[in-house]
Amino acid sequence: MDLCYYYVLPYRLQCLVTSVAAKMKNRKKYGKTYHDIFQFLTTHNVTEQQSEAALELNDFLRYIAEASSVYRSYFSGDLKVEDFPVIDKSFVVANHLNLQCGKPFVIGKTSGTSGQPLKIPYSRYVYQKEYAFWWYHRSFGGVKQGDRIATIAGHKIVDARRVSPPFWVYNEEDKQMFFSSYHLSEPNMKYYVEQLNSFHPEFIHGYPSSIFFIARYINESGYTLKFRPKMITTSSETLNDFQREVIEKAFACKVYILYGNAEFCGHITECPQGRLHVQPFHSLVRILKDDNIDAAPGEVGRIVATNFSNYTFPLVNYDLKDLVKVSTNQTCSCAKGGLIVDYIIGRVEDYIVTPDGRYVGRLSQLFKDVRYVKNGQIIQDEPRSITIRVERSDHYSQAVEKDILREARQRLGEKIEITFDYENPILKEANGKFRYIVQNQKLTISGSSKVS
Repeated sequence: MDLCYYYVLPYRLQCLVTSVAAKMKNRKKYGKTYHDIFQFLTTHNVTEQQSEAALELNDFLRYIAEASSVYRSYFSGDLKVEDFPVIDKSFVVANHLNLQCGKPFVIGKTSGTSGQPLKIPYSRYVYQKEYAFWWYHRSFGGVKQGDRIATIAGHKIVDARRVSPPFWVYNEEDKQMFFSSYHLSEPNMKYYVEQLNSFHPEFIHGYPSSIFFIARYINESGYTLKFRPKMITTSSETLNDFQREVIEKAFACKVYILYGNAEFCGHITECPQGRLHVQPFHSLVRILKDDNIDAAPGEVGRIVATNFSNYTFPLVNYDLKDLVKVSTNQTCSCAKGGLIVDYIIGRVEDYIVTPDGRYVGRLSQLFKDVRYVKNGQIIQDEPRSITIRVERSDHYSQAVEKDILREARQRLGEKIEITFDYENPILKEANGKFRYIVQNQKLTISGSSKVS
């Protein structure tokens, strides 16, 4: 339905339309393949999952050797992913028609935040497999289908011009309440929290910046929640340490990171022990440096993945351009995944580059004293300087600015020029996501770059 027509409907009809749409989508999401794969994931250990993944990868490569005009020329007799070139979104856009093999079951699309929105044809198998992995991760926290879900992400379920509640819509089919991430403001916070208290969600997921905004209000206002979720998952943005601390305090439950993408290339899940595991049966993930050499433990590299389940639109060695650090400690007592990474940084644009050539990520500690900073953002237009944009609370002072500056100097050094901006608002992107670092330079992390 066109959003213009949806927005003029009475609230109850909006909920009905949302529920009907969910019911129709669920028929495609939760078929036999979904149930078979979910059962497999919950009853087979990681070694068994890796063995099955190797078989599926081999079958997949044999298929595209015959069916794909794009990949056929790269086969030299051996079925090895390493023989294929690394491709990216630009390559996929240019070769979109030739990459497709067969009729799609569903067509998805990327958000286009990199300037290139992309339609992705899915096979039935890969589409239902993706949702099996979603619910497999949710099972880590004891969440099951039928539990009440609160989703706080980029869904445009409320007209942006609305100034009074409801800022949410209910999907009865999934017992899911969608909350708008576009109406999060100090005056509206009490309505969000009251609705959450009334709804009693057992599971919360969405953008970390959106959930953090609500959590901070709960902590600062002393609001007493009448529920405790089993689990909170965040995705689509980098979860910063200070956000995790505030969210876990407010909701009294663990926050889990989930990494995925519309291309279904690469799936990383946080386990109950707090470790980040690449899921081997989802897709083949390689962590590569700029010279396309595998990153060693302790090194940062790009996620380059092959989804061996999407025969309709095969992507081999697909560069997501998202950065992770491979952990030096590859053991975990949970046994819920394969390769372990220490953190997911996001894209290279989530770094600040210093005058001496260092690439510095994970700068959220600059805003760790959230009692006095409502929100913060770092903007860089050239290597010699950054602007720190701050939304101040009532008790913000010159001393807090000095603390932020000290934290910045400790990480970025003395050579970079640092200015503060208190006048311009901190805005979200069109899709409702929030960026702590706005990097306006075109960056590439090379093997000689110093990454921290």
